[in-house]
Amino acid sequence: MDRPSHIVTCICTARPGLRAVSSRGARVTLSDGTQYIDLMNGKGCITLGHHHPVVNAAIARHLQSQVACATCWSDQHDELATRIIKDVGLGEARLAFFSTGTEACRAAVQVARMFTGRRVIASAGYHGWGDYWVSPDRLLTANASGIIDFYFVPELLERVLERHRGDVALVMLSPDYVHLKPDTLRRLAEIAKREGVLLCCDDVKQGYRSVRASRFPKAVGFHADLYTFAKGLANGLRLSCLIGRSDVMASAKDFTYTAYFDTIPIVAALATMDYMADQDGYQQLVRCGAALAAEMRNAVRRTELPIEIYGDGPLLQIVSASEPMDQVLYSNCAAAGLLLYEGDNQAVSLATADVFDELIHRFEVGLAATSRQLGPTEPTSVSLHRRFQAAFSMMDGATDIVPAQQAIEWIAEERCSP
Repeated sequence: MDRPSHIVTCICTARPGLRAVSSRGARVTLSDGTQYIDLMNGKGCITLGHHHPVVNAAIARHLQSQVACATCWSDQHDELATRIIKDVGLGEARLAFFSTGTEACRAAVQVARMFTGRRVIASAGYHGWGDYWVSPDRLLTANASGIIDFYFVPELLERVLERHRGDVALVMLSPDYVHLKPDTLRRLAEIAKREGVLLCCDDVKQGYRSVRASRFPKAVGFHADLYTFAKGLANGLRLSCLIGRSDVMASAKDFTYTAYFDTIPIVAALATMDYMADQDGYQQLVRCGAALAAEMRNAVRRTELPIEIYGDGPLLQIVSASEPMDQVLYSNCAAAGLLLYEGDNQAVSLATADVFDELIHRFEVGLAATSRQLGPTEPTSVSLHRRFQAAFSMMDGATDIVPAQQAIEWIAEERCSP
């Protein structure tokens, strides 16, 4: 098994569930000696490719130079903070660094509460692990931490803000561009703005992936008050940040930077951003993801399996007509040498382009094995309900492919499922 026996946390890993021995670019060698192509990419935090030489060289130079220390701020911290603020384009913004996306999201909640003097948080999407985000027993009720989930449904957000008018500190959402239309994100943002409630765009997953900083302002037509970033910053090293309006962020002045001035992730982030800028990296990720989705769809059509590929990159989701079929497909793709993020988004890196044809071939092998194993199958297509379930698994919320009332009924089902 891949998990060491003394480690209790059952963090999901890609099938075949073995330990990593080495990795480079888009390839990972596991303990069975097989070299796999990786589409999980550290749950999306590897944007350049594993052990990218530019990032490795920057870290090695930094260590050898003995510049900076873990006791004080450094010029590198200043450079990165200035760059992120410029990329976001929020104006008079301030920033706080953290180690993980969970920390940055928790900090967003705390600054909003301190700034407004209010407690209730209207939330949609995944913002981290811990009791902050535990679902309550009933829909549209607050959990013990004062969090109410509206699941990306505008009508539910309106209800929350109406019922708790004057008590809501923040509307916090993780934008999704696979299962949500820009109009839905725009409606949600406009509702928060109309009610005069602070808005946080949790860009831990989406930020610094298809554009510098966030694509959210262009999608909705205006800026959020706060943003979180993490996975796209440093090619897999632990780094996150909360950035926002200077008056709101002033409440974070006594927060602790849990990495305590460690400059290695900062150096990695600067090297990653430099490389992305020099290579037009964000557009490369978009183009590679779109090409991958198109070729995967072509491969599926040739097998006539009831499988859909949602999204056009750099994130996409593979969804079968049933959960059991998904499990068969994951196993067969692993046997073909392809690591997939089960039940969630596949994420390309810049290195994916180097193995593109081989990746498609391995996916075709996995599809062919699935077709042989299952034969003629029922159902013969991916239903709206099945897509809703898959989207809920990926984004912790409701896709907008069905009317609000239907979405609310299916949300209730998903909340009750194990």
